[in-house]
Parts: sequence; C-alpha cells; structure tokens
Amino acid sequence: MRYFPFPEEIPRKPWIDRSIALLEVLLMSGLVSGFVAALPFSVFHIGNTALFLKDARFLSLYLLLETCITFLILAVILRTRRETIASLGLRREHWKRNFTLGLALVPLLFFVNAIVALAFKLYLPKYYVEQNPLTEIIHTPQQLALFILAAILAGGIKEELQRAFILNRFRTYLGGAAAGLVLWSIAFGAGHYIQGFQGIVIAVIYGFIFGIIYILSGSLIAPMVAHGLYDSLVLLTYWFLSVRAK
Repeated sequence: MRYFPFPEEIPRKPWIDRSIALLEVLLMSGLVSGFVAALPFSVFHIGNTALFLKDARFLSLYLLLETCITFLILAVILRTRRETIASLGLRREHWKRNFTLGLALVPLLFFVNAIVALAFKLYLPKYYVEQNPLTEIIHTPQQLALFILAAILAGGIKEELQRAFILNRFRTYLGGAAAGLVLWSIAFGAGHYIQGFQGIVIAVIYGFIFGIIYILSGSLIAPMVAHGLYDSLVLLTYWFLSVRAK
C-alpha cells in the first residue's frame, strides 16, 4: 500500500497562518539553535570555526548541544500546534520495508560522492578536496566514538526531522513540497560550507535524495537510516584506512 505524507491538494491558507509557518521554518532552520549552542563556547573563546576544526571534541559537543536545542524547539512547536512526531513520518508502519530501503540507499550515497569527487577532480581541480576536512580532526578512538554519536544524532535524526518538518510546512502553507525541497536542499548544502564547495554540492544532492525518499515513502525511517549509517561508515572508513595506517 502506498501512502504519502501530504494530501494531494491543500487550499491556500490565510496570510497569518503562512506567516506563522514561515516563522516556524526559521526557528527549525538551525539559525536559532546554532546561535544558542555557540554561546557557551564563546564564553571560553572557542566559538570560532578555526578552533572547531582543530578539535573533534568541541565540534561534537557543539553538534550535540545544537541537536538538543532543535529537539526542544520542535517539541514546543508540535505541542503548541497539537501535532505529533508521527505526523512528520516517524512511525512504525512498514518500518521493515523502509529500514531496508534506507540500507539500500547507502551504496547510492557513496556512488554519488565518488562521481561528484571525480567531476571536481577533472573539471574543478581548484575546489577538489580528497578528504573531508571534518574527518581529519579525529585522532583517538574516543574522539571517533563521540563524532559518530554526533553524526547519528545531529545528521541521521535531527537533520531528517528538520527536513520533514520544513517540507510539511511548505506543502501545507508555503507554496508546496517541491518548493520546499529545492529551497531546503540548497540551504542544507550551504550549511556544510566548512567542507568546501565540493562538500556543499554533495550535501545539496543528498538533500534532494533524502527529501524525495521521504516524500515518496511518507516515512522518516529510510532517510534516517541511510543518513546515519552513511555518516558512520564514512567516519569508520577514514579511521581504519587513514588514521590506523599511520
């Protein structure tokens, strides 16, 4: 049985409802949570990007704190709206099928990464990076474990909840799921700016893939599994092939 998270047609909403929805999208975009999460680090003068990129512990703790703040914002919005997390697609229906779909997506993500990297190496060598700069700050097994935890919670869970929420708000109030998919995928890619232009392009493509899978399946299980597992495998591959080989 096929089902979709969005009804086929939704009447145009009053401007006040659309304004509130836009405010909710901004609250869930990471602008607020990122700013608040950075405050404790700025107190100790470690809030700039250069220092974050030198210490996996600081970056992991920042990602985990930002994730918790995002979860809190989402919980407040859902409670205020009398909505549930299930309305975003996090439910047990067909979970085995969606879990399997998530597993099947992982090789595709690696393939996309390889194709984009090859394209940059051949046609945009100035922007080509052989290794994700975020992986290069991992030096101990403890840092690896902390970074994997942050990748699963901040990437696999938090970012997919953000995507589902924003796509739902666009579909209902802000011009349609397609517009939301395009705009949020671009914003999602821009949020990976510290990984360079190549990383931004890859993230935009991943954003489209995760968003399309969510829209077609009506479930968050597949994109969460694919996203979290892919990030974890990237970190483990780097550790065993690069760090342990030194």
